[in-house]
Amino acid sequence: MPGTGELQPPHATPTGAPYFSVVAAARNDDPDLLRRTQTFVNAWISQSKRCGLESELILVEWNPPRDREPLAHALHWSADTGPCQVRILEVPAEICARHPHAQAWPSYQGIARNIGIRRARGEFILATSVDDIYSDELMQFFASRRLEKGHIYRIDRHDVASTAPADTSVEEQLEHCRTHLIRLQAREGTFSITPEGLRANAPQDITADDSGVHFGEGWFAPERYAADEVFRWMHNDAEVLMRVREGGAVLLLEVEPGPGLDALPQSLQVLDDGGARLAEWNIDGRSTFALAVPPAAKAGIRSFRLRVAGAGRPVLNQPRILNLAVFRCDWAERNAPQLEQPSFFSVLRGHSPTVRRLLGSYRQSHGIWPLLARGPRLLARAVRLLGRRGEDIFQAGLDFQLGSGWSYLEKPEGERFRWVSQDAQFALRMPEKFSRLALLVEPGPGQGGQPFTLVVRHVHNGDTVIARASVRGLTYLEFDVPAPPGKITTLCFSAESQGSIIGADSRLLNFRVFACGAGLPRRSAPAPKIETPPGWPALIIGSRPVTKDWNLELEPIRPQLAEMGRPQFLHTNACGDFLLMARQHWFDLRGYPEVDLFTMHLDSLLCYAAHHAGVAEQVLRAPMRVYHLERGAPDGQQPIAPPEVESAAHDDLVWLIGRMRGLRAPVILNLPDWGLAKCELRETSPGTDVSRGATR
Repeated sequence: MPGTGELQPPHATPTGAPYFSVVAAARNDDPDLLRRTQTFVNAWISQSKRCGLESELILVEWNPPRDREPLAHALHWSADTGPCQVRILEVPAEICARHPHAQAWPSYQGIARNIGIRRARGEFILATSVDDIYSDELMQFFASRRLEKGHIYRIDRHDVASTAPADTSVEEQLEHCRTHLIRLQAREGTFSITPEGLRANAPQDITADDSGVHFGEGWFAPERYAADEVFRWMHNDAEVLMRVREGGAVLLLEVEPGPGLDALPQSLQVLDDGGARLAEWNIDGRSTFALAVPPAAKAGIRSFRLRVAGAGRPVLNQPRILNLAVFRCDWAERNAPQLEQPSFFSVLRGHSPTVRRLLGSYRQSHGIWPLLARGPRLLARAVRLLGRRGEDIFQAGLDFQLGSGWSYLEKPEGERFRWVSQDAQFALRMPEKFSRLALLVEPGPGQGGQPFTLVVRHVHNGDTVIARASVRGLTYLEFDVPAPPGKITTLCFSAESQGSIIGADSRLLNFRVFACGAGLPRRSAPAPKIETPPGWPALIIGSRPVTKDWNLELEPIRPQLAEMGRPQFLHTNACGDFLLMARQHWFDLRGYPEVDLFTMHLDSLLCYAAHHAGVAEQVLRAPMRVYHLERGAPDGQQPIAPPEVESAAHDDLVWLIGRMRGLRAPVILNLPDWGLAKCELRETSPGTDVSRGATR
């Protein structure tokens, strides 16, 4: 306080103090920096007045250049700052010269901010940058006095092209920010932004360029394994956003457990925005799943989140939590439509062995007279079904996705079929105006080539049996599908008897399917529909051994990892632009680490120190935003330290985070006199013509 000669009590809010203090370091050594500082000052004062935020704006002028005007005169100040008081604290050259890199690095950002924080009077203190502007929603949140002690507040940073002039209104500045976004600084990394405001995919990603699938919170940028295979790590509640084609589509996910998972198997859940479970699978290796995604309302964006219950274990060499490696998140290929319908006789000639065997089986099981009576109709239906096939056994243009239980497509001697072991699941979309599915099925060696009962179940409705049919030799079947035409549903084919492996083939060959497609349209009353349960249809496609066995690799250090428990991965990306805590927490932690190192990673260290001191992270969400006016290094790169100045290494930061996780205690580097507590500094309040000789 001015003229008292004593330090403020650390946790006491001074009498008559504002609710909120915002602290930034600045100096008049660059015209562009001065322009951005003017924009920042204008916006803060104007928005504070507009929303009634009782605040103080503290600019710490570190080592002001002797040949330039001080900020109090170089900036333009409003005659009426409303509920915002402006304070400029000058740190003269003789104090700055005490630091060994004063010439090479004229701005010690961390120490400069500590000076302002130490002398701030607000109940809550925000450390920020003069390159930033805040959305009206964020300023209104500050003014609402809903901030809570016990929290460190963080937020994503939106980088903006800095082309708007400084003398425009705040409304114009904010509109410029909303329409000139470049990239996003999120918890998981730095991402370019699409025109829609989504995180842009990388040139080589786990989804196709034109898929319309994007990855939100919870996803890290693409990486590569040693085999040069692209994947993305995800931690929990990983958000997938997508544009879904009309009628819905099938999304394929190929995942592998990471070091964050407990012993397998683990449950991978699909959740909607409200946390309701849409689908669920068990992960027991490198697993591939299919998910039938319904279209979004009014052609909008559909979203869901992925979560693993037994997740969150750490690794020693980095702070990230790596629960799953995801190698694919993309739409299943659509079954190509048929360009030209072949004639009845061309299909009959091309599939004569299959047709002869079908008629022979019918004669053997029913007799000659039923064959003569019903054979022509059976022949017409079978030829129609065979003629409509695409490249696979399924009808051309019929969307389908095979799950577990199906073998590969075989084409011996002109025939085409797939063997089925047991519980063969698949997803399909019934064509419009059709509600019946038709099959050509034949017993296999697993059933001894003998007749068996085919059981058809509706997977998405608790495995409800929807049809039973006797299969005697090659058999044509039709049955009702309990799903609206045009919607995706999931079915399962099984032999009622389990069957057994016969001969040299290691596969269980219970039966084979030659064709699957739409049956005849119903002419009678529509089939009764089974009520669709909540959630989305889902399939397990298959599983194989993992690329990397993390449980085996981490076994030697399991005791060290156990000491860490299930730590939190904090949002430290661009945290130098927005760190907000109650005044008492800043004093408990003694501000930013005051070391003669470049500021990179030191603000991240403060975030983890706060967390391990019991100050819980809370990330503020849209529409609350911080806009950062672009400058310096392109493409969101980190600023580079002068050659003479040593930087804190990332490995050192990771080691300190690991120590805090293991000890469950903060690392505090500063002494009690942090923030130049014993130094008297000149303070100026521009706009009010008040200048104080010295303040502590």
